[in-house]
Order: sequence, then structure tokens, then C-alpha cells
Amino acid sequence: MKITKLLLPILFFSLLFGQENYEPLAEKIKKVSENLLEGYTQPLITSFGTGISTGLFHTARSHKTLGFDIGVRIMYIQIPEFAKYFDAKVLTCSLANNRLDYDSLILDSTSTIFGPKERTDVPVSGSAVGIPPYIPGGFNLSGFPVAMPQLNVGIISGSELAIRYIPFTFRGSSVNFLGIGLKQNINSLPFMKSLTLPVDIAIGGAIQDFGIEDSNGYQIVNSHTWNLQLVVSKNLIAFEPMVGFGFEGTKVYFKYDFEYEIPDTLNPGENITVTDNVDIELIAQNSYRAIMGFTFKLGIFYLHYDYNLVSHYKTHNAILGFSLR
Repeated sequence: MKITKLLLPILFFSLLFGQENYEPLAEKIKKVSENLLEGYTQPLITSFGTGISTGLFHTARSHKTLGFDIGVRIMYIQIPEFAKYFDAKVLTCSLANNRLDYDSLILDSTSTIFGPKERTDVPVSGSAVGIPPYIPGGFNLSGFPVAMPQLNVGIISGSELAIRYIPFTFRGSSVNFLGIGLKQNINSLPFMKSLTLPVDIAIGGAIQDFGIEDSNGYQIVNSHTWNLQLVVSKNLIAFEPMVGFGFEGTKVYFKYDFEYEIPDTLNPGENITVTDNVDIELIAQNSYRAIMGFTFKLGIFYLHYDYNLVSHYKTHNAILGFSLR
């Protein structure tokens, strides 16, 4: 009961962190054309892919059959400075001799979804219009927290099932998340029981999905993340250090209607609205992960921290929970 009272306020305030008055995440994305989407959203898909694969395993040991632990992962994902800007290649459209003429221009150091808040207007002259007319600003973030509950249950022969699920709001848009993982303690395998290893070794992996909804409840982003990790830990009664290394990948599918204007060839001086269906798959930049952390144990309760280096992104993970082995 005491730990529940402690965890609930942390979970509540972590989810509300930074929820101020701004244009929702999904609405910003829908204002970006398909050719700008990768540059504008790459920090988002990489940081989300990095974050949701953090804190999966805090020890190489596994529960006995039906043993379990429940904890809240409180993660902080750092956004590198280079991820706040990108060079945008923007289309322009003008009317010349009653026909549409398309061109392109490069806008240097344009804000990504996590960059400065100021939007970037596309410089045009005469009857020309930009597609889009401006690139939305970002949320001006150097990092953000995520709180996530997780249940780990022992199965048989040193195997363990992990389940994590939470719907939450991120920058004004609804996000749904579900992850399922499996860990196998190598020491518990039949052919390893005759050996006395000085440390516990485990191999684990997970498949995790998240989706982002717009204000109409339509899911415009669907993401699938996989990972495989090798974890080594040493149980020292009340203290357990651990290290790990793994590989992972994230695919993100965007599907939404992008609206823009072009000059009206039948009525010079006026514009007409065109709708393009954006339907594209992008790959995040998270590919490998190095982990270093430790756990303090006090009876059935535990406190864990680990530091993760994922490609160029860094995450911090703290876990508060209790365990019955």
C-alpha cells in the first residue's frame, strides 16, 4: 500500500510534465508534406523507439514459476542538439502562361518536431505558393519523461514474460502503447546447470507497438519496434549490478491527409485546395543499445537505475517496484 501511494503521484506528474498550451503533436505532423516528413519527424520516431525499449530487463535472473514483480519505469529520453534541425527541400508552385510550374528550394536549419517553436515560412513571390506554405515549429525539447508500468512473470525453466501497456497523452495527442517481451536465464537451462557461473546471463527480446491519434480519433502513426538484448548481472544480496548490450529497430507508418493550395488555372489570382493521401513507412535511427545499471533491494521492494546509450540518443531509467520470486 505504501509503495502504491508513492508510485501513483510519480506516474501522474510524469505524464503531465510539459503539458501546456500548444498545437498538438498529431496536428503538427499533418501539416507536413510527405517529402518533408522524414526530416521533420525523425527525432520523434527515434526517441520513441529508444524510449519504449528502455527498462525492459533490470536483472539477468528470472522468477520461479508464477513468481512476479510489478514496477513503474520512469524514463527520461535526451534529445541530441543535432536532432533539432534539418535541411528542408520545399516544393513551390506558380502560375505561368496558364500552366502550373513546380520548383523547389532548400531551407537550411529548419526546426524539427523537437526544435525551436518558431515556424519557418516558405519564401515565395508573385503568384507562387509553398507546399506547404510553412513548416511547423517544434516543441523546443532537450528531453522528455515517460512513465510506464510493467509486469514480469516467471514461466518455466528460467523463462520470464514481460508485459507493459499504457495509454497516455504526449504533447496534446493520444498515444497508445503495448509491449510484450520474453527473457531466458541461461544459467537455468538444463545443459548449463552443471556449470557454476560467477554471474547470471540472460537473453531477452520484445515486440512493442505505439500509435498516435489526431483530434478526430484517427490513428495517423503506427510504430513497430523489436529488440534483442544480452544481459549480465551479479546478485550481491542487497545490491545487483548489471550490464547489457542489444540490437533493435523501429518502423513507423504514417497515414494521413495533407492539404495544401495551388494557383487556380481557371481563375488567376485565386488558389484551390488539394488533398494528398500520405502513406509512407520510415525507419528510425535506433539500431544498437549499451546498458549499465544497478538494483538496490530491500525485502520485496527494489529500486533500480540504468543508463542507456542508443545510437546517438541517451536515456535514463529508474524503476520503483516490488518482487515476489
